[in-house]
Amino acid sequence: MEHVAARCPDHSWNESFHAEAGSDHVLDVRATTTGLTAGIWYHAMPIQWRCAENMDVVTLGETLYLINSPVRTSIDRASQARLSFAGAESNVAIGLARLGHSVRWLSAVGDDPFGRAIVKTLRGEGVDVSHAIIDPNASTAVMLRSQRAYAEPEVFYYRTGSACSRLTGESFTTEALDDAEVLFISGITPALSEGCRELIVNLAKSARQHGRQVWFDPNYRSKLWSQYEFRATTTELLRSVDVVLTGMAEGQMLTGGDTPADIANRLRDREPLRVIIKAGAEGGFCFDAATEKHASAFALREIVDPIGAGDGFVAGFMSATLDGMLPTECLLRGNAVGAMVCMAEGDWEGLPTRAELARFLSGRTESQR
Repeated sequence: MEHVAARCPDHSWNESFHAEAGSDHVLDVRATTTGLTAGIWYHAMPIQWRCAENMDVVTLGETLYLINSPVRTSIDRASQARLSFAGAESNVAIGLARLGHSVRWLSAVGDDPFGRAIVKTLRGEGVDVSHAIIDPNASTAVMLRSQRAYAEPEVFYYRTGSACSRLTGESFTTEALDDAEVLFISGITPALSEGCRELIVNLAKSARQHGRQVWFDPNYRSKLWSQYEFRATTTELLRSVDVVLTGMAEGQMLTGGDTPADIANRLRDREPLRVIIKAGAEGGFCFDAATEKHASAFALREIVDPIGAGDGFVAGFMSATLDGMLPTECLLRGNAVGAMVCMAEGDWEGLPTRAELARFLSGRTESQR
């Protein structure tokens, strides 16, 4: 792919775009009235990307357009659906942005309505999308989620050959990280294709060599690869990871451990300096060389939609870490954000701002008039 970069006024070359070499697609770069952003028109589609200063966090992973059936209605029996998008890395990016952190999303989408909707919404949430790739020769991944009345939600993926699955080991380099403190990745991306696996492994290794912290959520997806493939790739990745945030099931799958402490000790033997266990109703655990902490989960009056709670926990814990808080405080914020996600419909829609989080932690959830 030929790399085409657009220059932000009075800023360095940090607005990027990819198009096929030799294509007849038109790229038109214009300055906006603010003087701080560059508007890029591609196929007559206006996308204004802000020029960001140094990033706190960079996330890398696929975001899928989401077609969600109504609650307790199977998708094949639904006469309407809720449209949104989903992706662990974009969920975490939105969570961090709402909590006031600067965050960049690295990914690829198709030049289609689904991709444009994803980019537009992320940009509106304050996420830097300046390095996102719009691929005119591939489509945006799509996910159907069937909210069955009698069982857990059923998921159908349409991501084979998607724009993100076409990424290669050279699609993003450490230049896309700028001076970010953290690179956040998950085990979903390397499952998409060999090119994505190579990209994640290479970028994690390079990021750590350049002094960035690498945070990793294993996020096993049985529809994408086998447990054997998952364990093999994760074992390789762990050599370049500083912080692991895992659920109990994935931790047991990777280590054979039965308890949070056992899982953490076995993972830390492989390299990571800190292991965070997301234990759902049991709360969260933090283990490192000097710490073994636990924070209880919040008791909720109603759980509307638990999907995305784990990503909310990651965003909350990482936010508190960036703020220099103690491990117990990081666990508390992670648990709080995860709980708030459960009380709203959607994977990321319930992620709080700092003001909303403060109200929740203070117990003031009544209407303000």
